[in-house]
Amino acid sequence: MELGDILIVGGGLVGQNLAERLSRDGYNVTLVEQDPDKVGELSDLLDARIVEGNGATTPVLREAGIESAGLVVAATERDECNLVAGFLASHVFSTPHVVVRVRDPLHEDGFQKACAKQPSEGVCVNPDTASVDRIAALLEVPGAVDVMQFFGGGMLVAGFRISASSDFAGLRVSDMSLLFVDTPTLAVAVQRGRDWIVPGGTEAIEAGDLVYFAIARSELHDVLSLVGAPPERHGRIMVDGATSIGLALAKRLEASDERVVMLEDDRDVADRAASELNHVLVIRGRGTDQALLEEEQIDQVSTFVALTDDHESNLVAGLLAKRLGAGRSIVLVDNPAMVSMVGDMGMDAIISPRLLTIGQMIQHIRGGGVRSGAALLGDEVEIVEVEAEAGCLLVSGPLMEVKLPPGVLVVALQRGEDLMVPRGPDRVLAGDRVLIAVESRKSLELEKFTKA
Repeated sequence: MELGDILIVGGGLVGQNLAERLSRDGYNVTLVEQDPDKVGELSDLLDARIVEGNGATTPVLREAGIESAGLVVAATERDECNLVAGFLASHVFSTPHVVVRVRDPLHEDGFQKACAKQPSEGVCVNPDTASVDRIAALLEVPGAVDVMQFFGGGMLVAGFRISASSDFAGLRVSDMSLLFVDTPTLAVAVQRGRDWIVPGGTEAIEAGDLVYFAIARSELHDVLSLVGAPPERHGRIMVDGATSIGLALAKRLEASDERVVMLEDDRDVADRAASELNHVLVIRGRGTDQALLEEEQIDQVSTFVALTDDHESNLVAGLLAKRLGAGRSIVLVDNPAMVSMVGDMGMDAIISPRLLTIGQMIQHIRGGGVRSGAALLGDEVEIVEVEAEAGCLLVSGPLMEVKLPPGVLVVALQRGEDLMVPRGPDRVLAGDRVLIAVESRKSLELEKFTKA
C-alpha cells in the first residue's frame, strides 16, 4: 500500500501510539489534536507534525495537509467525531485509504455503506468487537494468556507461560519437530523478562518464558498437554459488568450454549441486560463483593471475566475471583502498559481494547498482501498473515535462499487445505497464505519481501 503522508485525528493513547509507530517506520505523519495542553506534550514526545484544532472540520484538515495524504486515521474517543472526519476524508477530499475507530455497530454499518460507492477504501475498527473476539478465543485455549486466530480459524497463535515442569523447558526451537513430527507447530515469539525474541532454531526455551506457539487447531489438545496447561474446567462463565463488551460477550456465549451468569450493580442496567439476554442469569451486585461471589459459588466457575468501566475494580475483582477459586480470571484494563505484566499481576489474561485497536489499525495500514494481523502482548512483535504474490521476493526461491532478515520468521503456510511449518529447503508459492512473525521495528523490511 503506497500511503504517502499519513494524517491521524486524535492524540489520545491510540493516536499517539500509531503516530509513534508509523513515524518510526519512516512515514511522514501529521497528528491533529484539539486540546492545547496535549498538543504541547505531543510535540515533545513525537517525531511528527502536530496541528492544533478540531479534526472534524475542513479548515483544520486542510491545514494538516489532508489533500496530500494517502491515509487518514480517525482515532478520537468519540464515534461522531471519527465518523465526520472519515466522511470528510472519503467524500470531500477523496483520500485513498480511511480508517475510523467506532464503537457503535450501527455507526460502523452506516460508514461502510456510505463508502461502498466511493473511490476511497473505508475501514472501521471496533475496539468492543475486537475485545469480544479476543476473549472468545482465550476461552477456547486453557492456560493461554493470549490467543489469536489465522487462516480462517484453522491456525491459532497462543501464548503460554512455561513452567519448570513443562516438556518445552530447555528445548531448542529446532528440536520441536521431534515432538511434532506431523503437526504444524512452532515457537514464534518469546518474552524473557522485558526482552522479546523472534527465535531462531538454536534458541532454547527457558522456564518462566512467555512463549507464543503457532498451533493447528486440530492439534491443540496435544500441544496443551506438552505445555503443561491446566486441565480445562467445565462450569459456568461469570461476566462482571453489563457494559457493551459484557453484553456482546454474553450474547455470543449464550448462542454457543455456554452457561453464563452476569453481575451488574446498577438496577436499570441490570434490568435492560436481563431483557436482552435469553438464557443468562443477571444478578444485582459487584464482582468485588466477596460474600456475593461465595454465594454464587465462584469456586465452581470456569472463567471469571471482569468487564466493567472501572478498570481498577476489574483488577480487584479478578484477583479476588482467583483467590476464591475461579478457574481462570480475565480482566479488562485499558492501559496498554499493563498488558505485558499479566503474569506478575496474578491475572490469567488482560484485555486492552486500545492495544487491540492499534493492532487492527496497523493491520489495515500494512501492505504487501496482508490479510490479517495482530500485535502480541507488549506490542513488540506482530503476527501477519499474507497472501504470497507472484513476483515478490518471498516466492523467489527456497526460504534458506530468500534470506529474510533477523527478527522475521515464516511460521506456517496454508496451501489449499494443507497446513505446514516450512523448513529452509521449502519454497513459498504464489497464492500460498503465509503466517509470519516479525519484530515491529522490522515491519518495513518485511514489506520488501511481500510486495511484488
